[in-house]
Amino acid sequence: MKRRGTKAYFAANLLVQVVGLLRFILLARFLGAEELGVAAMLILTAQFFQSVSDTGSDRFLIQDEDGDSPVMQGMIHGVLALRGVLICLALILFGGPVARLFNEPELTMSFIGLSLAPLIGGFTHLDLRRVQREGDFRPESWGLIVAEPLGLICTVAAAAITHDHTAVIYGLTARALGQTVVSHLTAERPYRWAWSKPMWDRFSGFAMPLFLNGLLLFFGSQGDRVLIGANLGSTALGHYSAILLLIYYPSGMLTRFLVGISLPPVARARNDPERFQEETNRLGGRTLLLALSMMFGFALVAPVSTVLFYGKSFAQPLELFALIGALQSARFLRTWLTTIANSIGKSTIILLNNVARLLGLGAALLVNQLFHSLDAIVISFILGEVASLLVALALLRRANAVSINRELGRVLIFLAGCAAAVACAWTLEARWYGFLAAAGAFTAAYAVLLLRSERNVISELVDYASRRVRKALARPR
Repeated sequence: MKRRGTKAYFAANLLVQVVGLLRFILLARFLGAEELGVAAMLILTAQFFQSVSDTGSDRFLIQDEDGDSPVMQGMIHGVLALRGVLICLALILFGGPVARLFNEPELTMSFIGLSLAPLIGGFTHLDLRRVQREGDFRPESWGLIVAEPLGLICTVAAAAITHDHTAVIYGLTARALGQTVVSHLTAERPYRWAWSKPMWDRFSGFAMPLFLNGLLLFFGSQGDRVLIGANLGSTALGHYSAILLLIYYPSGMLTRFLVGISLPPVARARNDPERFQEETNRLGGRTLLLALSMMFGFALVAPVSTVLFYGKSFAQPLELFALIGALQSARFLRTWLTTIANSIGKSTIILLNNVARLLGLGAALLVNQLFHSLDAIVISFILGEVASLLVALALLRRANAVSINRELGRVLIFLAGCAAAVACAWTLEARWYGFLAAAGAFTAAYAVLLLRSERNVISELVDYASRRVRKALARPR
């Protein structure tokens, strides 16, 4: 199958993350840490309702054998529109209690204003996802390319005028409007709602575990910020969010792109064991290498970037940067296993995977009472991510979808990388140079182990890069 628009899709997802990071940097400059923290509370609440209402409907169109059917697409359109209406009502009805939870009463009216964005987004035309079944990523790419800059412009303009957290409302609403309009302009089919009882039964079997999974997913992926905001206040949340988003946006871009290009071939190979093993092994190796590159890169670059982008008041100890990098990289590593689970239609595995992640939230609630430390909270959530990886591996092994020995080895290699990064940062911050030398030696030995264990995937990537370079050099000038 020939893929179309993959370069544009990669560029669009890169644009999403660059715009998101730029948006947050400019908000920090215009608003300061306290108002930035309040804005983060607003966004977190919107993300909560998005998570608890996620049925995976857009992914179902790609995964299901009848996803190309106009009737199936029309039914999913109706589900998406209903979801938008429900999120809108939830923000209006529950805005007050959430504002009191965060001790920020002014958020009540802000939630009402924010409710327009999900309502608009509910009427997105899903042709932009359906055509990805045949490898066409151009419609979604155009939607992102138009919507993200539009949202940025409106956010920055509002921040310059209001100098408060409501700037994000204008930006999110404009972004939703841009994405929805482009989805209709690029659609091949007319926008319709439809109903089919047999299709609904199959969809509900896929969607119900994901629907239940949404609450777990939110607290597993955003629980750290909720805990910090509720217990340490808006200023601490503003500082933490500013650092976290330096890796959150790049990892988000890679996640979207990796899932977008990996899910269709893995799903198509599910009835061919040899080909399925080849595709999943390639996905696992690539995800591990990206996760480790992301973590070590963040630990090296983020301490300087934080001060450069946000100012000296946002500086934090080096080991916190390494821990945040390890946490977000562990979350990214889950992409490998959840993509496999989605490809074989085992959404229950994703649900149970997120149940395991709650171990991190429970541990964080406990250590917050004992130590009241950002480091301890982040370490607790890392442990939850590790637990979720192990649970997903065990469940996929029962479904005969992975080789447990090979994939468990990848998890252990990732954990060794986390230990190396944190040890180097901790000893450097403490200026224990003797221990730093030992940590550096361990890191070097670890790099050799990684190169050996993933030599096939690395060789494949090097060959691909070499072909691209030769092709570029061979072009007439």
